[in-house]
Order: sequence, then C-alpha cells, then structure tokens
Amino acid sequence: MALCDFLIEQDIVGYDCDNPPVKGVESKGVLINRSDIDYADESAGATPFDLNFVHGMTKCDTHGYAVYQSGKTPYNGTQQELQEGANANTITNTLQLVVLKQDENWAQQLFALMNGEFVAILKNKNGREQVFGYEAGLHCTGAVRELYNDDTLAGWQITFTEEGAAKGNLFVTDGSIDIVLTGYECN
Repeated sequence: MALCDFLIEQDIVGYDCDNPPVKGVESKGVLINRSDIDYADESAGATPFDLNFVHGMTKCDTHGYAVYQSGKTPYNGTQQELQEGANANTITNTLQLVVLKQDENWAQQLFALMNGEFVAILKNKNGREQVFGYEAGLHCTGAVRELYNDDTLAGWQITFTEEGAAKGNLFVTDGSIDIVLTGYECN
C-alpha cells in the first residue's frame, strides 16, 4: 500500500479572469440507480476514477432518469461539507430535490426515491458535469411535504446525502447528461 503525500501542486489564486467562479447549477440533471453504475473497470486494473474524473459511468443498455428543477435556484440546499476524521477527512455531499408530482400513480416512484441508492450528475454554470454519490451512494436522509409551502408548491422536498466520500469534486469524462439519459451503447 502506497503512502499518500498531501502536497499542493499549483498556486491558489484568488480570482481567475479566464474562468470566473459562478454559483449554482443548471435546472436539468440526471439521477441514476447506483446499481446501474459499472464499477467493473477496477477488476481490469484501472480505477473507476483518477484525480477528480469518473470513467465508465453506466452498464450497457442502462440509462439515467431526468431530473428537472425549475426556478432561479434549482437544487437549492445542495452542498458539500468537510467532515473531520481521526485518520482522514471526508466529504459529505447533500443534494436537495423538490418533487412536484403528487398524484396517486406516482406513489411507487416516490417510495423508490425515499428508499433507493443513487448517483446524480448536475451541470454547474461553467458547463462542468459534477457527480454526487459515486463513492458511497446518495441515500434519502429526509423528506418533508408542507401543504402550504410557497417555495416547494406543496411538493416533497427530499434530501439525499452521501457520507464518507474521499473526493470533494468528481466530474464526468466519458459522457454527458444527455448521453446518460439516452443510455450508453456497448460496442
């Protein structure tokens, strides 16, 4: 087992004029059942991610499901937070999702969201597609429906949490939200 050297390797600049920071994410995202993620690349000697990039996101003929959050602050409450540990620090990823659909035919889907394990991809305002839940899975850790809430329009506000992630920022390299939504094809 190799020892890790935690050394910075470049200047930490205050502001990058060529790539300015932009807060928030786009409205369209994707939610994938974690069991549909292909972690098999590890057995071939490759790692499923290197540095902060994820490779080989889904198995053949599977796809993700579109998530769309309207309004000017979609996925409001989504955040990443450092968790200090005795031997190593980790990241807790929190994803907030408001489900507006409320009819009786959608009850099974809501049950799956509250009990399943997921990976999400959201595109930040700079066009980079960030992955949440890849390492330990996103699990529902809270759900509330306030019938007179103007912000959620009486929909379910669901909180998904991934605890113990080693990487703070994981990004997709071999696909995009649109490719995941239509399904990966195998050669």
